[in-house]
Amino acid sequence: MIVNRSNQRRLADALRGLRKAGGYSGNQFARKLGWPQSKVSKIETSRQLPTEEDLREWVSVLQQSDIRVEELQSLLDSARVDYGTFRERFRAAGGAAGDQAKVLARETRASLIRSFQPAMIHGLLQTGEYARELLHLPTGPRMHGANEDDITRMVAVRLQRQQQALYQPTKHVHVIMLEAALRTRLTSSATLLGQLDRLGAITGLPTVEIGIVPFTANVRVFPLAGFDIYDGDLVVVESVMGELELADPETVKYYGEVFAELQAGAAYGNDAIRVIRAAMAMIKNNS
Repeated sequence: MIVNRSNQRRLADALRGLRKAGGYSGNQFARKLGWPQSKVSKIETSRQLPTEEDLREWVSVLQQSDIRVEELQSLLDSARVDYGTFRERFRAAGGAAGDQAKVLARETRASLIRSFQPAMIHGLLQTGEYARELLHLPTGPRMHGANEDDITRMVAVRLQRQQQALYQPTKHVHVIMLEAALRTRLTSSATLLGQLDRLGAITGLPTVEIGIVPFTANVRVFPLAGFDIYDGDLVVVESVMGELELADPETVKYYGEVFAELQAGAAYGNDAIRVIRAAMAMIKNNS
């Protein structure tokens, strides 16, 4: 069940209540702590989880007891992991397309999106046809209760996500894929070729970085699953059955380090285009 987000909201409400009871405005409290005002705001609006040290400082400034620290720590522990199956997410959002709209909202809030995909083209880079065929796979949304209309709307929202993420000068999207993602036959050969042609064109966008880790490179991490990092606040890891949201600062930092290791082995620019063209030639020769 999706319960941990509610615990994060409870923690945020408790911290905001303590700050207000202490007679501080958000700006005043941030200055008292020596923090940016944006950090206080993000914690109180459930956009960032505090660390244990943040809780101790928060309570210390307000001269609260150690018992209150323990209460807040308990809320923090319960809020650190948020897992929801796709069936639950679809139901909560009023359908699969509604869930995609929530992803759109999450991406709209972020200025920097860093993503890794080991075996498929990332959603923000997909053509409509690639997305449509992908979503029709047996393990796709239909397995979780979506119908044909849902999938059609999902594709439309996915393309809308691209418009707001890839073509806004205030955004930066950095996607790293293994070369296997270019060659895995999740769609028809014609659709995959069209997707790779589109991928080559996107590499020229000023707001987008596309890195491809070629088969010849040393992969310095376990490429077990794809993940997205939103600014420095949130990591989303997708499985076959659902999504795991991680907002603990140390965990987010760790995924950032994993991303940096992948980046070290990735090809960019003309080197990436050569990898894309080699994959296209292989597909054509085997079609």
